[in-house]
Amino acid sequence: MSLGRAAAGATGLALWLLPAALLAHKDDYLGDTFVFVTLEARELELEYWLDAQDEPRGLRHTTGIEYGITNHLMADVSARWLQRAGGPFAFSQGFVELRYRFGEEGRHLIDPAASLEYEVRRDPEGRRRRLLEPRLVLSRDFAGWNVTTNFFYSIVLDEPGRSSLEAAAGIRSPAFGRWSTGLEFRREIALENETLVIPQIWYRISPEAYVKAGGGKNFAGEKGSFVRIAFEVEF
Repeated sequence: MSLGRAAAGATGLALWLLPAALLAHKDDYLGDTFVFVTLEARELELEYWLDAQDEPRGLRHTTGIEYGITNHLMADVSARWLQRAGGPFAFSQGFVELRYRFGEEGRHLIDPAASLEYEVRRDPEGRRRRLLEPRLVLSRDFAGWNVTTNFFYSIVLDEPGRSSLEAAAGIRSPAFGRWSTGLEFRREIALENETLVIPQIWYRISPEAYVKAGGGKNFAGEKGSFVRIAFEVEF
């Protein structure tokens, strides 16, 4: 075996065994529970998510761009399109978000961040609604585990009477080589009656790229379900 091949093999093995802390990434949970960590200044992240869902039946495509404005402030612009079975693409949702984290990770007993998101949503009947969501993010790491909770007030700008306090939470395991697992809970009542449970896995392709996948089940309202896979890469 040549020295070059041996070095390449050793490098690959080291990357496989690196602990999660050295491969830390600014990745939200699969069901959009926001995390504390933000992109660093001038960092850019591209995202593509694909959902297969049954209510309404079809595929949902999401593309997004995240950018670090400063070391503590980032912006996110995303859009979603619904492709009904055998049909064309139709705009479903659009988001613009600003997120600010207070201090560095691990400096406090609980790491806090704040987010403000503006959303335009189109329902299956073609009605459009505008929402504004201020959000509090609380995160805690311990022994490689992460627990994050989100509390957000969903302000329905077109129908203020439907505005409501909503919440989400996620727990993620320590890394097993390049793999980690998680479980997420989400409760929404402003426009849709949803109580979602979302088991999920992450696979680290490299320090800058990863794949996450999972499935969700709604235990309220229409009780729909979905399967989701997401690809994210940082520059």
